[in-house]
Amino acid sequence: MAKRRFRAAAVQTLARLGDFEHNIALATRYVEDAVRQGAELVVFPECMDTGYLFDSAGHCRELAETITDGPFVTALSKLSRKHGIYIASGITEWDPAKEKIFNTGIMFDRNGEVACHYHKQFLATHDQNWFSFGERGCPVVDTDLGRIGLLICFDGRIPEIFRAMTMQGAEVIVDMANFFAMDQADMWGPARSYENGVWLVAATKAGYERSIYYPGGSMIVDPKGRVLSKVPYDTHGLAICDVDLDAAGDKSIYAANDKIADRRPETYGIMALPYRQTPVFGVADKPLIPSKSVTKVAAVQMHVTDDASVSDVFDMVDHTAKLGAKVLVLPEYAFCPQSILTAAEAKTLADQTASIMSRTQAIAASYGCIIAVPTVERAAAGLYVTTFLIGADGKEIGRYRKTHLTAEERKWAAAGNDYPVFETPFGRIGIMSGYDAVFPETSRCLGIAAADIILWPASLREPFERELLAVPRAEDNRVAVVLANRVDSAYPGGSVVIPPTGFPMWDINVAAPRVTKLGAVMPKHIDLAVCRQKLMIPKVDMFANRLVETYAPIVAA
Repeated sequence: MAKRRFRAAAVQTLARLGDFEHNIALATRYVEDAVRQGAELVVFPECMDTGYLFDSAGHCRELAETITDGPFVTALSKLSRKHGIYIASGITEWDPAKEKIFNTGIMFDRNGEVACHYHKQFLATHDQNWFSFGERGCPVVDTDLGRIGLLICFDGRIPEIFRAMTMQGAEVIVDMANFFAMDQADMWGPARSYENGVWLVAATKAGYERSIYYPGGSMIVDPKGRVLSKVPYDTHGLAICDVDLDAAGDKSIYAANDKIADRRPETYGIMALPYRQTPVFGVADKPLIPSKSVTKVAAVQMHVTDDASVSDVFDMVDHTAKLGAKVLVLPEYAFCPQSILTAAEAKTLADQTASIMSRTQAIAASYGCIIAVPTVERAAAGLYVTTFLIGADGKEIGRYRKTHLTAEERKWAAAGNDYPVFETPFGRIGIMSGYDAVFPETSRCLGIAAADIILWPASLREPFERELLAVPRAEDNRVAVVLANRVDSAYPGGSVVIPPTGFPMWDINVAAPRVTKLGAVMPKHIDLAVCRQKLMIPKVDMFANRLVETYAPIVAA
């Protein structure tokens, strides 16, 4: 069977505010250039018809066009029909029936007909000055190119939007954007492609529009998160690449896992709850005492090896607690010399768990700290991959049973079904274990449950788990993420603490270079007040602004 392929082009240019004639001429020139290079899908940036930074809502209304007879959409329709291609673009839409202005994405088919019509859902601060929140959900359409979904810029910062389209069978996501920062292009775009296993064709602007600087970042990303074509920053041009749709059918990860088939939608119910019914509602309005709202957390990159004993691991935990860390986490299976366990090895570790817990409790009580202990638990239903949370009084606060299991773990372990968040003197703590973090739903459920800190004991196998997913797991949910990784896993070391606002530099390998030393400790002070402030920028709340009524594909079994 022949592979399904087509060539896509993402345009990086700059619209002129209020100048339809100029913007139509730009679009015409780029379409003709892309067609000469064999493109069958051409994507333009956000609000390409009118420009973006309006004087006022009234000014926006003056420029907004209808999707039936506006000058720019009419020109795109004619170009699509003339060249027999698909064209997608962001536009400023006036909907006369609703009497609203929308930040809209529209895609025309080869006949110049509207193939897909989308409204931006996750509106930036300035968007809210003139646009209404989207009312068209997360549409995905069948085309002769494949199944395509549309989204716009900031929508990529809400993992549910990309995910809802993926769960409707999208193979290609078209992003019409006005990226303000390089992290939006360089990290979030590839991260969403990687976690969903879909193609991304993202077009954004480059240059200055009044007070806005657009760096660029137009790119085409494959389903493994690899950038295959990109327009250099601060230039205009085309990112062009052949899109192999069969690659989007391959959701594999590790040796025998699947990023979509391994989802646990029956456990994601909290994601579909109205905001006011969730624990995260109102947390930013609850007072904290500043002197008591800072927690020192630490990722302890230590585990049993052929040369390091169980006692060596406890010595390192003791040293870390002695230096004032109040929340400590170890890597997955820290008390086992293997990073991937057989059934026999899992049973052996389960037999040791009571002794491990006893020694952990003594350290926690001695220093008044909390310690997360990843191990194997024996229960009536069988073995679980369990992380126990031991409190400052030496007693168990609670436990998390790993929900998403690797193929190797499924041979001997039962899966958990809950994402508990534990109230502690050092903040509200949630846990995800290893493979859990590949699924954005895990950290999202914990964020909605009002976690301040997510502990991530890990045994990483792929570079992009750290390089692309770690920072979004923190920033998407405005939580601190404490990653403790093994040094003998397929992708060793790199334990790190990520603040709720991420790093000043988006590239985690620059902001927090990977350390592979056994026994390394990564500490950081976390301000719980920052963790409870869920605004990314003014008026843009990472939870309140979610449109949960559009997330049915995510929670459907």
